[in-house]
Amino acid sequence: MSGGPQRLLDVAGLQALLDELRDRGYDVFGPQVRDGVITNGRLGSVDELPIGWTDEQAGGHYRLEPRDDRARFGYAVGPHSWKEILHPPKVKVWTISRRSAGPASAADGAGPTAAGGEVAVSMHVPDRPRRAFVGVRPCELAAIAKQDRVLLDGPHPDPTYQANRADVFIVGVACGDPADTCFCPSMGTGPAVGPGADLTMTELVGADGDGEPVYAVRATTGLGA
Repeated sequence: MSGGPQRLLDVAGLQALLDELRDRGYDVFGPQVRDGVITNGRLGSVDELPIGWTDEQAGGHYRLEPRDDRARFGYAVGPHSWKEILHPPKVKVWTISRRSAGPASAADGAGPTAAGGEVAVSMHVPDRPRRAFVGVRPCELAAIAKQDRVLLDGPHPDPTYQANRADVFIVGVACGDPADTCFCPSMGTGPAVGPGADLTMTELVGADGDGEPVYAVRATTGLGA
């Protein structure tokens, strides 16, 4: 799909979207403030999003600052990436075990300890979780696409990445607050959400008349629709 009809969601509608994703079996992840930074974690409620926070970034500098509105996506990008979920630094690859052959004989000169035995190697088959990523920025979508090119579409696909990537639903959010350190033009991205998201979303701050944002949402895949 090149893009379905645009819908407007208020904050209650955004919560309904999160609930619908969970009802369909997705483990929902999204941005939230933790330990003085905006990071990605399991998301149960729109109230857990970074309401009224923005980030101040420069070379070697990162700091959260309060906004004068109730934007939930009013920041550039956090210091952590979705790669930590899709391509974690530690995974179980295989398990090796040795079955004891029993006590060694005195003629072996090995004493009373177990000797020899059959060695068995079992490869770990990674789980295939259903996850939904909410609040993915255009630059993060571009980064995921590059990971896909290497870890999915290359000559030697990574089985763990394949499993983690297979059932991911992505809600991309347009970026309205870029930082001084952003490099969108050099990567061919920009504030608008590009390919790779199932739903694209633009936050319209204070659009409901009560200080709460409204979200313009468009489906860009059949699953998103």
